[in-house]
Amino acid sequence: MDQFSAVMNDAMLARKEGRNDDALRLLLALFDELACGAVGIEGHYFITMFEWRQLAGQFRPAHEALARARDEQVRRLLDGDDVFGDLSAPRPQSRFRVIVDINETLKDSRATCELFVRLLSILPACAQREAFMALPAVVEAGDFSLAERYLDDPLERLEQLNRLARDLPLFPPYGAAPRLAVELSNYIKCVVLRSTVLHGLGRGAEGAALRKAALDGIASEQLRELGEREIADPGTIIREISAGRDRPA
Repeated sequence: MDQFSAVMNDAMLARKEGRNDDALRLLLALFDELACGAVGIEGHYFITMFEWRQLAGQFRPAHEALARARDEQVRRLLDGDDVFGDLSAPRPQSRFRVIVDINETLKDSRATCELFVRLLSILPACAQREAFMALPAVVEAGDFSLAERYLDDPLERLEQLNRLARDLPLFPPYGAAPRLAVELSNYIKCVVLRSTVLHGLGRGAEGAALRKAALDGIASEQLRELGEREIADPGTIIREISAGRDRPA
């Protein structure tokens, strides 16, 4: 087990035992390591933010620390630094994504929408790259015309989703990133966003047809059923991941 994983295990144990101050201290140290590029993002970022989210739900100082971390990431992004962590990574982490992830935990979609609109003015290339991450907040704000400009057709993701479903487990062993679950979550998010926008623009029948085609096109019955549950109860997929990670090995 590497040093990062050892510290993460200590943080998880501290949270489960109610030693919240210790858990927060360890998570802040791990986040700093990720932010400065001292360790790779792959796998490490997901579990760090997942654990921080869990802790923030039961410990107010962890919630406040998230807000401070968000504000620092916004400052760096607006200064033109749009990569979080290791610049040399094969798939560098988007700093905007980190901000959106934190805002989702803080339930502050307004901040995401306002930041995206600001990026459109001062860093338009960055805004174009990050539009998909911003769209839920834009839709929640009711700006359907702006959202439509950046929404892709979710059916274009269907082939990749079905391919991954043939190659990857839905919920992999501890330590491996749940790539298929993330892909399904993003696909369903895109479906819901586009159908919501179409309804908002007065094209409800088109939105309903899209949603049906998107679900019918999922080849795996297990994924289709989970996708339907996610639409009916947003957050189902992340709760399934949470249950799997908290379950004893």
